[in-house]
Amino acid sequence: MKRSKSQPISVAMANAERDLFEAEARRRGLGISTTIRALALERATELREKRQIERAREWQTQRMRVAVARFDAGQDPEVDQAAIDAVFEDEGTTRRRRRKT
Repeated sequence: MKRSKSQPISVAMANAERDLFEAEARRRGLGISTTIRALALERATELREKRQIERAREWQTQRMRVAVARFDAGQDPEVDQAAIDAVFEDEGTTRRRRRKT
């Protein structure tokens, strides 16, 4: 849906709330409507980012629990360092070590 013009949104608020927004508008050097819009966008962005982080944390936790369960069942045995090194030594992909100068 494409809008040609932005539509105003009216919100009723108590005097104390309006005073709070007016003080913030003065602090920012903006008009009250611009300040309310900026604060609403800032908060909405914070909430969206928080939800994304929480979903990522839940996904990582689920993956970890599956990995632990597989390890406990013996499906993913522990791999020693020599086996890991062998993978990187294959086809000349070994890591270069830094020289101490």
